[in-house]
Amino acid sequence: MPARRHPKGPAPVAPSLPLSLREDLRLARHRRALGYWAVLLGMGLSLWVGTSVQVRDMFHLPFLFVHLASVIAGLGATVVLDAKALQWVFGRATLGDVHRIEHAVTPLAWLGITGLLASGAFLAPDLGEPLTAVKMVAVLIAGLNGVAVGKLADTMARMPVHMPFQRVPRRFKVWCAGSAAISQLAWWCAVVLGMMNTAGS
Repeated sequence: MPARRHPKGPAPVAPSLPLSLREDLRLARHRRALGYWAVLLGMGLSLWVGTSVQVRDMFHLPFLFVHLASVIAGLGATVVLDAKALQWVFGRATLGDVHRIEHAVTPLAWLGITGLLASGAFLAPDLGEPLTAVKMVAVLIAGLNGVAVGKLADTMARMPVHMPFQRVPRRFKVWCAGSAAISQLAWWCAVVLGMMNTAGS
């Protein structure tokens, strides 16, 4: 007597994310999309004002002061965050410490980028000068990378606060290293090129 065949049931379905988490991820994607557009529009507006508006010489020094203060704020926030992340790599800090520092310095970094775009618009940028053009690209990259880091921070927040760096997935390690490298390179390029541009003017 032939063996009875059992009807095949439906294929197993992979467990889906909780509804609240899916909603949080969707909102986070929307915020990042708005962030990318805000950075691009901010850069475009800064360039348009810089090439269309003539500012009196008496206002040059105050805008230059705001510009330098913005560089200090943005670069300082980046250095503090990456220094704490490096401590986590070597077991001198926890992932929770890194997340708390990230949460604290992120507004300062965005204040720096906003200040750079706002004050730079009134410093008569010469886009025909290679140093100025490269510096503007560096600021743009710093801003876009700052938005992208938001996804990294959200992923970090869902990990255990005492998770050691050696136990995180390799993809996350590469992600952290890449974001830090882009951030440092962009900010230091903006600083060095800005100093060279100012010294040559």
